[in-house]
Amino acid sequence: GDGTKWPLGMFYISRHQWDAQPPPGGKFDPLSKHRVEGVIIHHSGVEDAPRGVHAVLAFERHHLSKGWDGIAYNWLVDETGTIFEGRGWDARGGATKNWNSKSISICYTGWGFKEPSPNVLESISTLLVEAESHFGKPLWVSTHRRKGRTDCPGDWLGNWVEGGMVPAKKPSDAGWVAIIQYFKDLRVQVEAKPIKRRARGLPVRLIQGRLNDLGFDAGVVDGIFGRRTAAAVRGFQESLGFLKTSGAVDGDTFGALFQL
Repeated sequence: GDGTKWPLGMFYISRHQWDAQPPPGGKFDPLSKHRVEGVIIHHSGVEDAPRGVHAVLAFERHHLSKGWDGIAYNWLVDETGTIFEGRGWDARGGATKNWNSKSISICYTGWGFKEPSPNVLESISTLLVEAESHFGKPLWVSTHRRKGRTDCPGDWLGNWVEGGMVPAKKPSDAGWVAIIQYFKDLRVQVEAKPIKRRARGLPVRLIQGRLNDLGFDAGVVDGIFGRRTAAAVRGFQESLGFLKTSGAVDGDTFGALFQL
C-alpha cells in the first residue's frame, strides 16, 4: 500500500517511504518510555512553505544542516492531514529544548496562524490517541509556546490545542452512539476511581473543556489535573448545591457535568 498502518488504524508514511536519511551516527538517541509525560504541538513557522513530502524533506535538510541527527520531530502532519514518521515513537526528538526526553513532538508542516483543514486536526488527534496507546498511560498535551519563548505553533493552532482540541468534523450517527457509550463507560470508571489532582490524559482534558464551556475557569486544556482545575471543579460543585464540594470528579459530578 501507500502507507504503513499501526494496530489502532493510524495510516502514515514511514521514514523509508519518504526516503529519510539515516542519522549520521547510525541511530537516534533512544527515548525512555517511562520518562514520557506528554505531547507538544509545533508548526512550520513558515508561511507558504513547501507542501507534503517536500516539506518533510526540507525540514530534514534544515535540521541536518544545523548538525542535528536528522529531522527533529517525532511525527509530522501535512496540509492534507497525511501523517509522516519523523523520529517515531522510540527515539528522542530534538524540537523542544528541555523537554525532548519527556515528550513526543508533533509538527504541522503548514502555517499555524491560519485554520488548517479538518483532516489536519483529525490526524493530530489520532496521533494523541496512538501516543497514549503506545506509551500505555495518560499523557498531557501542550504547545511549543507554553514550553519556550516562541509563538509556535501559531495563534490558530495554539488556541485550538490549548482550548481542548474540539473536533472539526461532525460525528456520524454511529459516531454519536460510540461517543455517548464512551462517556457512559467513563462515568462507570469514575464512580470506581474519581479523577482528582495529579490525574492526566484525555478524561482530564474533557473535564477541563466542559468546565470552561460552562464558565468555570479550568485554564488551558492540557490534560493535567492541577490546582486550577480542582478549583473549577469545586466552583461547579458549589454552584449546583447537591454535589459534595471536594474538587475531585466522582460519578455524580461527572454525570452532572456531562448530563448523563
